[in-house]
Amino acid sequence: MANQFIETYKIGDGYKAMLQFKPSNNDTQQKINDQNSKSKLTLSDKLKNWSIQGFENHNIRDELNRIMSTSEVFKVKELDMTKEANRVLVLKQVLEITRGVFEKGLIQISDLRDDPSKILAFVDIVSQFDDASLMTKLIVNNFLFGAAVFNLGTERHHKLLPEIQSGRLLGCFAMTELGHGSNVRSLETTATYDPKTDEFIIQTPYRTSTKWWIGNAGHAQISSVFARLIMDDGKDHEVHCFLVPIRKSNGIDLLPGVKIGDIGSKFGLHGVDNGWIQFDNVRIPASNLLDRFGSVENGIYSSPIKNPSRRFANILAQMITGRITISFGSTRSLKSGLIIATRYACKRLQFGPTSTGPEIPILSYPTHQLTIMPMIASTYAFDAIKIYLGKRFQERTDEAEIHVLASGLKAITSQFTTVSLMELRRLCGGHGYGGYSRLGKLVASIDVGRTFEGDNTLLLQQVAKDLLTQFKKEYSGNKFTGTLKYLGKNTSLLLSGMNPITTMRSDDNHLLSFQFLLDCMEFRSSKLLIQSAQTVSKNYKKSKESFTAWNQSLEILIHLAKAHTETIILQKFIEKIQSEKDLELASILKKLCQLYGLYIIREDFEFFRNSNYLKKGKAKAIIKLIGQLCSDLSQQAMLLVKGFGNEEYLMNSPLGMEDGDLYENICNQVGGPFTKDNYIQSKL
Repeated sequence: MANQFIETYKIGDGYKAMLQFKPSNNDTQQKINDQNSKSKLTLSDKLKNWSIQGFENHNIRDELNRIMSTSEVFKVKELDMTKEANRVLVLKQVLEITRGVFEKGLIQISDLRDDPSKILAFVDIVSQFDDASLMTKLIVNNFLFGAAVFNLGTERHHKLLPEIQSGRLLGCFAMTELGHGSNVRSLETTATYDPKTDEFIIQTPYRTSTKWWIGNAGHAQISSVFARLIMDDGKDHEVHCFLVPIRKSNGIDLLPGVKIGDIGSKFGLHGVDNGWIQFDNVRIPASNLLDRFGSVENGIYSSPIKNPSRRFANILAQMITGRITISFGSTRSLKSGLIIATRYACKRLQFGPTSTGPEIPILSYPTHQLTIMPMIASTYAFDAIKIYLGKRFQERTDEAEIHVLASGLKAITSQFTTVSLMELRRLCGGHGYGGYSRLGKLVASIDVGRTFEGDNTLLLQQVAKDLLTQFKKEYSGNKFTGTLKYLGKNTSLLLSGMNPITTMRSDDNHLLSFQFLLDCMEFRSSKLLIQSAQTVSKNYKKSKESFTAWNQSLEILIHLAKAHTETIILQKFIEKIQSEKDLELASILKKLCQLYGLYIIREDFEFFRNSNYLKKGKAKAIIKLIGQLCSDLSQQAMLLVKGFGNEEYLMNSPLGMEDGDLYENICNQVGGPFTKDNYIQSKL
């Protein structure tokens, strides 16, 4: 049935003649044909395999698919469930997976260090299920709470890991407070040392110090609590992490001094038990301090890192896994939305050349193509950078580079995904607004990714800060390294007044070349870096306060961070294509990369025009090329979204089903007659 709709979408030679791209030359096409004759893989299979390079782990994927496709707890529809019933259902799903995957040893929390690719494969599958409540709760228990024990604790704490990862000891990650989210260093919860009993006393002294938005708060028996470590002499050693039991062994009754409540309804993630926690003189053994970066022995505090700022930075750096999983999870959710909207657009017929003739698929309209095809191209670009980030995360050779890239990528992908999903809802019209489309669920669950694990604006500031620090080092004798090397070349050229790129040339060969795309992106990042340094310096001279100078420069600093992250995405996309030996795969990826690069340039025309980098004729040529690429690639839209590799049984949307009649699928999802509960009872 799917092939029928692909054929329906091909609406004749007249439409094909509108495409301005010439077919591949015969030699290249013959080489592709020769390769294909030797390979049994379809192009969509090749795309799927390409997108998960480095984190395939098929044994983990297969086991997760087996569990989620056969276990009864994954077949329950929760559309009309109460909040409480939904949370119980998700808890059952969590236990099915923790005991079916983690307890069997397929993945361990220690794989955060030993083999992160297993965790990335895990996220890639689980994030496809429903509204991400399951994934969120699993991440909270195993890779926030569990990761805190593993990364911040020592051997005596690691004994808990088998119980945690199997779901037999459920935990929560209590960092955020009612009054403090992003500013973790100013948390108000205290852990005061009592030398008489060798204990810490955990206290939330103010209303604003109440732990807030704590996932798993309804089911956890123990919590990793971030609190200020205060010694008996009153010395505040700032924020550390403590293991604090909060419930009795039955997992229901609270321990003395602990108060926990429900924060109420949310936009989405209704299966996650987010709550608030207060502590009133709760005593824990001193050994419950996760003491990798700070310990108390014989009543004396010590740390291997003497500088409090560096120590705090090391504690927070252990949270990088959360940012990486959000990038992977949000990209997979974007794929789900694109599959739904693309398949719908190929099956939904509206209007035609004549009022009496056949109607045509809505994807054949240029306005539709110009919206959806750059999203598909961007998704493949995100896959390329994910492959690179996954490899760097595995190698762990440059923690600073990983931190900057993970922060920037989390901000870019979560923002792009949220905005795109809203637009995809619009592209599906009234059917997209229906609960059965699943698009509403995706938007509601992914939107919070812009806040989780660091607000995006703050993460982009971290990227900008690192770039300015490296910029200062570059001109103090040290050189840019890693993914920042391109900045050294370009800032030198800009500072010397040289511009190596012609601003006038507008032929297709030039504009579609990887060299032009890279030169454009690198020019933008480099110029913004120089302008950012100048802006901060100028504002500091005026205010004489670094905090004020930074705040007054935020607009250009955020622009710089976005530009740099997008440059690295394009760089890694191009590198992956240039190293690809399969000609058919490389050919389609090249077009996607060209569209992605031109789309990013188009989105920032204001900068390029104001910088005199693109003259008017060149800008017009870019707009024209984007339209041509969108039109050309839209002919393969169904293949491209199938290449995302989403599991069909997890699509859960009649708009996004590969087979079957669109309208029959929709009608099978909606309810029957209105029940008596819809009416004022006195009228019955």
